[in-house]
Amino acid sequence: MGSNASVRQYLLEQLQRGVRDIYQAQRDIATQRIYRTGHARTRHQGSGATVRGRSGILREALENPRYLFQNSGDGWAMQANLPEYIRFLDMKRHGNYKIYNRQIWGILYTETLQNIKYEYRDWLRKQIGRMLMQN
Repeated sequence: MGSNASVRQYLLEQLQRGVRDIYQAQRDIATQRIYRTGHARTRHQGSGATVRGRSGILREALENPRYLFQNSGDGWAMQANLPEYIRFLDMKRHGNYKIYNRQIWGILYTETLQNIKYEYRDWLRKQIGRMLMQN
């Protein structure tokens, strides 16, 4: 079967793709109020104003994402450079932007983990095929 290093690499690539999708979705919401819905990620324009920032910290964090994944053996942990107040933007009195929880749960937990669940088998078959061809 695939080595532990290659399995870790596969999982890391999937998680990184999911995080890139989250940052892109958050950037679209903050700058243009564009939302993506469903598995096909159909774009639609939301109503209301875009996120008004005074310091530019949120926009800078979304345009230049910095994040770090760490594998502790028990699982993966991620550190990101998002400002803490992004979580409050989901509250109705702060704009109800749906920029934090919906994006993370919708993309990472529903899409990324489902992709890992159903695409891992195909990836593993390709790895085994490559190993057999090498021998």
